[in-house]
Amino acid sequence: MAHILLIEDNLNNAEYIIRILEGAGHEIEHYIEGLKGARAARERRPDLLLLDFNLPDIDGSVLNLTLKKSLGGDSAPPIVAVTARNNSFDRFIAQKFGFDAFIGKPFEPEELLKVVQTL
Repeated sequence: MAHILLIEDNLNNAEYIIRILEGAGHEIEHYIEGLKGARAARERRPDLLLLDFNLPDIDGSVLNLTLKKSLGGDSAPPIVAVTARNNSFDRFIAQKFGFDAFIGKPFEPEELLKVVQTL
């Protein structure tokens, strides 16, 4: 079981992700706002972070850079982009901004579980 921090502002998407991951035995901590989620990540250091690009208070790709640095650089927990911005440019941005994986919405539960298990 992993402690996973989810930063996702769309409640329907968050409920879908939480249902999948809790069903697989993971503990999920959810935040709607990026800055509150980042604060929680620094305080509790989850095993994995799932981060949307489009957040109400900060761009997820920028937040990823901040989190990577504040959580220890190369020793930081893996951060996965989970976003509806699902085209080749956004995948390129995710790679350049240091995300450990990319999941484009919509996705099948198996895709999410495979990425979580891999990381």
